[in-house]
Amino acid sequence: MKLFACICNQPQRLSSALAPVRAALLAQPPVSRWGLGYIQGGDVLLVRTPKASAAAVDLGGPLTAEIKTDCAIAQAVRDEGAAVGGTDNTPPFRFRRWMYAQTGLDAQLFADDIAPRLIEHIPEYLRRNLKGRTPAELVFHVFLAMLHDEGNIEDPNLPPASTRRALAATLRLVTAELARAGKSSATLGNVALTNGRSMVVAHLHEPLRLRRLWVTAERGERGERDESFRGFLLVSGGDGDPKDGFEDVPPQRAVLISRDLQVSFADLAP
Repeated sequence: MKLFACICNQPQRLSSALAPVRAALLAQPPVSRWGLGYIQGGDVLLVRTPKASAAAVDLGGPLTAEIKTDCAIAQAVRDEGAAVGGTDNTPPFRFRRWMYAQTGLDAQLFADDIAPRLIEHIPEYLRRNLKGRTPAELVFHVFLAMLHDEGNIEDPNLPPASTRRALAATLRLVTAELARAGKSSATLGNVALTNGRSMVVAHLHEPLRLRRLWVTAERGERGERDESFRGFLLVSGGDGDPKDGFEDVPPQRAVLISRDLQVSFADLAP
């Protein structure tokens, strides 16, 4: 299902930057629930809709209307026969400054003894933040536990390379537990996470594309790009979406975007 993440240096101009790519932000029906998380005034705010929709959902709609932010993650979910719903089970998920979303996880994957074994790795204070029953939220808290073990969970200036290492360790643990339960063929979708200052988006199993965002200069030649604006958009899912201006991210690679909006690619090996 559809997932996107964006980050820029001028919150008041993000809506203009996203306008040319609105078609790529549409989640096609049926949609079981969808949500948007964004940073505003240093706080993580969530807009989550747990109701199903038989029409396409414009995940970028709120960002092109009244919301001004420099960092956002949005995801639409399609549950096929899974009895998981409600606001607490609607992505993205948050803990303090962190936001997290993950596609492609079957709600039944962790129905056996996988979830209890993963929870054993999570400190008690983080377990209390588990509100729903989705695998993605559980994997998010395993990631937070990895940061906790390294003493990095409260670092607002954590380098994206450190975030990538914690995510890689998380995915390795989850994959090992799935294999132990005889579910080694299960897919993990793609992952987007941020602490509001940097961002990591990983290509695991679904198409992932990267695009540089730009806006037109307010002064100067008609159509000239304003080089003072910098921003990036990553879109996961929707193999038939328009690809003009987008770059395909190779599988098993993570896109790292630093606080100063420098982009790099890294393997997902720990």
